[in-house]
Amino acid sequence: MTQVNQPNPLRARLLAMMLLRAVLSIAFLGITAWFQIKQVSFAQPAFYPFYAIVIIISILTILYAVSLSRIVNLRLFTYVQVTVDIALVTVAVYITGGIESYLTILYALSVLGSGMLLNRAGGFYAATMSSVAYGVLIEMDFYRMLPSRYKVFWTHVDFAWQDVFINIFSNFLAFFTIAYLAGYLTQKTAEVEKELLEKGIDYDKLERLSKHVFERISSGIMTLDRELRITSFNKAAEDISGYTFREVYYGKVGDFFPGLVADSAQSALQDVRTEKVFTSKDGSERIIGFTLAGAQGGFTAAPDDAAVIVIFQDLTDIKAMEEQLRRAERLKALGELSVGIAHEIRNPLASISGSIQVLKGDERFKGDDLRLMDIVLRETDRLNLLITDFLVFAKPAQEKRSKFDLSAAIKDTLEMFRNSPQAVDIAINAAFDNGICVEGDQRQIKQVFWNMLVNAAHAIDGRGAISVTASVRRFSGGSDFAEVLVSDTGKGIDAKDMGRIFDPFYSTKDFGTGLGLAIAHRIVESHGGSIEVRSALGSGAVFTVTLPLADKPAVN
Repeated sequence: MTQVNQPNPLRARLLAMMLLRAVLSIAFLGITAWFQIKQVSFAQPAFYPFYAIVIIISILTILYAVSLSRIVNLRLFTYVQVTVDIALVTVAVYITGGIESYLTILYALSVLGSGMLLNRAGGFYAATMSSVAYGVLIEMDFYRMLPSRYKVFWTHVDFAWQDVFINIFSNFLAFFTIAYLAGYLTQKTAEVEKELLEKGIDYDKLERLSKHVFERISSGIMTLDRELRITSFNKAAEDISGYTFREVYYGKVGDFFPGLVADSAQSALQDVRTEKVFTSKDGSERIIGFTLAGAQGGFTAAPDDAAVIVIFQDLTDIKAMEEQLRRAERLKALGELSVGIAHEIRNPLASISGSIQVLKGDERFKGDDLRLMDIVLRETDRLNLLITDFLVFAKPAQEKRSKFDLSAAIKDTLEMFRNSPQAVDIAINAAFDNGICVEGDQRQIKQVFWNMLVNAAHAIDGRGAISVTASVRRFSGGSDFAEVLVSDTGKGIDAKDMGRIFDPFYSTKDFGTGLGLAIAHRIVESHGGSIEVRSALGSGAVFTVTLPLADKPAVN
């Protein structure tokens, strides 16, 4: 348990006893002066012993107070004070009449104070010292062994020994009873104080723990007051939204998360789970899952600063993974179906193509007949090429894989693309890190970047530029991977088409099969990599291909 520096309780109690002693001495002085002024008939005119006691108490109190900060052994110092106090009380009892004194109550106060300061042991010590001092004083006074000229109040009544014995015994009993009760109450008080102190330390520890959990938890947490103003905002909330706590504090939640809650906290107290698309501070759109929770007991029981608790997570990556899984399931089902269909189509096409070629050799067919046969052959070749591409997409060939230089493979593909008709009027920029080694089918990887370059050229449709960069990057988890960026200055991709560009046969162009990007995605996926795209309509597109380095785990 964390230790907390606490002031010494004995020192504080000693200060309180010194203050009480000073108050009693002042009261003692006032009563003495009052008796002297009034000249009570049964009082002696010599009040100087009273003044002497008050002066001694004042001097001792000052000495005690000055010495307190220098004293190391406070318990011994307290025992000394208790002993001196009992001695002064004995003198006071003597000068106020001895057996007849009304100040025997001061013994009880000394015992009580000692019990409170030193627990039960101190209380019994004071009771014993008081009993001894009072018993000796009464015995000596009863047998006239003490001079009476120092007494301020006294009478000439002779007391019987039985009365004196009862007086002494009753006071002894009172002293020890007070000592026991004071010690018992002090002990219980100390135990309660200790428990409260431990609980207080536990509360501090729990508060620090709660704050640590609040700041370290991966989910964003914010609280809203009754006016739907943000009153707390943890670190995860800052990371998800892009806003700092200083920026959102006491701001309306609708200014930062539009449409999240209703217009009043009371209507928002129903526990709700919802997903919404929000724009973060940097302008990116994030899919956020929110849980709104109200206080137990309803609106009236909700704290002012936490009328509504909002817990939220960034679901953007999760939604993207779900979409990838759905696409993979669709492609798997489509691939299994299409392989059989493609083979069934290819066989008749081969028969048609072979039959037409035989017929072309017949001299009876001339002119238009030959032209029509050429069209049939050309279209069967195109259909056969389409089926070949579709089979590559549906089930990439499992050729022998080996380590190769990815940068060199991309350079070869770029060189072929520069000399192709698609690259006319297009500037090609390239930057590669050397020695990027990956493992896979080099021919298929070249096919990936060829398809992407052709797709970029089609998106430009005229003059423009294509940039290709390859480098080694590191995930936050510590694994390295190859990253290739293919960007173009084309017309960009509409937001409504972003989720379908890797689907087979989907194309926004009036030509082509819609299989280029689907094949690229399929090949990269079969090599343990990933392919992503960032684009906006009218601002080009950036495709990011990640592949595991050789002897490294697959990119997740």
